[in-house]
Formats: sequence, structure tokens, C-alpha cells
Amino acid sequence: MRATPASSGVRTEIEVANTYARNATYSVQISIADGKGWTAYNRFWLQDVPPGQTGRDSAVIGSKDMGPAPQVPKIYIDEFTPLVDRK
Repeated sequence: MRATPASSGVRTEIEVANTYARNATYSVQISIADGKGWTAYNRFWLQDVPPGQTGRDSAVIGSKDMGPAPQVPKIYIDEFTPLVDRK
């Protein structure tokens, strides 16, 4: 995971490697915070990641309405759920 300050929030990039023998979908909920009250949330769905491959996604989290984006954002993984295909 990577979080970088942007003009309208925090640009967040996520990667998950599929170590299962079948396709998997990953639900990952994260929080980005600065430890001073600025907190934003997002859920990523990395769908149908083939075995041995890496699923990737990115998004800008937060908004200008929330105030200045943290210059040193902290990433928290709130939930990580793998859903593996059945035969």
C-alpha cells in the first residue's frame, strides 16, 4: 500500500497477491488518517485475481471539504476479506 498527498485528498494505491490455487476476490477496507482528526475511508474490491497474480487498484480518498490532506498520511487496514472461487 502507498498513500501520497494530493490536491483533493490522499492518493492511495493497493496491491494484493493471490497465493491461492484458484481465482480470488479481495475486499479491503482502509482508513487514511493524520492522527489529528483528519480521517477518510475506502473499500477496494480486487476481483477475479488469478492464482499467482497480483490485483491492483488506486483511488483518491478524501476531499477538499475535509480540509488539507495529511502530508504524512497513515494507512490502516480495517478489514481484509479474501473470497476464493469454488471448483
